[in-house]
Amino acid sequence: MGNESIFSLDIHPLRIVLVLSVMMLIGIGISAGISESSTSSWEVAFTFLLLYAMIASILSLNTSDQNNYWLFSLVGYVIVACIGGGCAYWITGISINEAGSLKWMYLVFTFGFLVLLTILRTMRKIIEIAQREDTRVHGDK
Repeated sequence: MGNESIFSLDIHPLRIVLVLSVMMLIGIGISAGISESSTSSWEVAFTFLLLYAMIASILSLNTSDQNNYWLFSLVGYVIVACIGGGCAYWITGISINEAGSLKWMYLVFTFGFLVLLTILRTMRKIIEIAQREDTRVHGDK
């Protein structure tokens, strides 16, 4: 494998969903068993949702098809949110509306994920334009 950077990997977002969902279910189960807080399962679900958003956003930099990656990363985000929320509700018996201010975290994380994806996509486009112009001005070296 060599010295391959994490930023050079082209990993499909649904593979990330699979790995993080398994880890999230384990984390929710552990937190339900050891925590006295009634919302700890929801907090673990939100933690993994934010982790998915960060990983998917960072890995979007190296993908060859941005539109396809966007579609599947958004689908993956919804899947992680539904699995985490459903499992947290099933374990705690507390709905998202009863979890207090945690219900706003879904809205904030979703908006933040979309903004982060947009920023990274724009940065990539700017870099591509700058590289193309540099090649045009200076030629291939």
